[in-house]
Amino acid sequence: MIYLAFTGLKSEVPGQTLYTVLLCFQAFVRALADFTQNGSEKRRVLELCSKEGSADYNSFVRDANVCLLDLLRAFPSCLPPLSLLFEHLPKLQPRAYSAASSSLQHPGKVHFVFNVVEFPARPEHLARTGLCTGWLADHVSSILRPLGTVPASEPRPSSTFHLPADPSIPVVMVGPGTGVAPFIGFLEQRNIEEKEREANQEATFRETWLFFGCRHKDKDFLFREELERFAHNGTLSHLIVCFSRDEPDAAGTVNSPTYVQHNLRLHAKNVASILLKDKGCLYVCGDAKNMAKDVNDTLLEIIGNKLQIDILDAMKIVAGLREEKRYLQDIWS
Repeated sequence: MIYLAFTGLKSEVPGQTLYTVLLCFQAFVRALADFTQNGSEKRRVLELCSKEGSADYNSFVRDANVCLLDLLRAFPSCLPPLSLLFEHLPKLQPRAYSAASSSLQHPGKVHFVFNVVEFPARPEHLARTGLCTGWLADHVSSILRPLGTVPASEPRPSSTFHLPADPSIPVVMVGPGTGVAPFIGFLEQRNIEEKEREANQEATFRETWLFFGCRHKDKDFLFREELERFAHNGTLSHLIVCFSRDEPDAAGTVNSPTYVQHNLRLHAKNVASILLKDKGCLYVCGDAKNMAKDVNDTLLEIIGNKLQIDILDAMKIVAGLREEKRYLQDIWS
């Protein structure tokens, strides 16, 4: 896990779908056959791109995360011209990261957190890292926390994923793993605003909840010191954590709430009261494929149980929360 501080912000992700990219790459592999000199290698390339070879293609290329260099190593007699590469290879997508800092706390800078994506060695390719995260890990050692800054690109357009302007609105934040990043910025901002309002004897802040989860408490608890400090000084009213892979302790007990949605269910009464009675906001950041879906399902369950309504009516309530910008997500797949 790496934590960086950059000057400036970063750009938005274009909308090309993964499905389109995969189809483009398969067409590219087919085009390589025309520039493969060895007969057996050419037959193999054509076989991979045939209807009969679709399962083999998935195994050899798609599932193995094979890239162009891997294919050229596998078929050394393939000598494609640069024009073919320009025609078929998809444009690299900018990477979007959630800011893990507040501009009030760090003027002119932005912090963000990322995991280094790793692809272990396989028969089809050598061990390697993700294109962007690998580059960052290899080239930014001089700016790893707490050292230095580097220039970055312009910010993406402002979104609705930010604290409500009214500090009297209670907030529930759900951010396991690196999904906690934007909430560090939320809490930094809330901490400074609270101090300013206390000095001016202005309105007090309502409660803030953070549901955080990771695999191991001693290895993966990101921003542990910062979160515990926010909880200690009252900026964070409730810090609810869980660890999915920790072993039983000396007493033989196991961490019962495994994931953030389990802790949400344990605190269903509070969550329902904040959203339905106090008109609070729910923010969810992290994995779209599993976590966000599970949190959404849990929210439907909490609202359904609280109001004694069926799933369809609960879905209408949740849709209303989204429309009112009180249920906000910053998620990725």
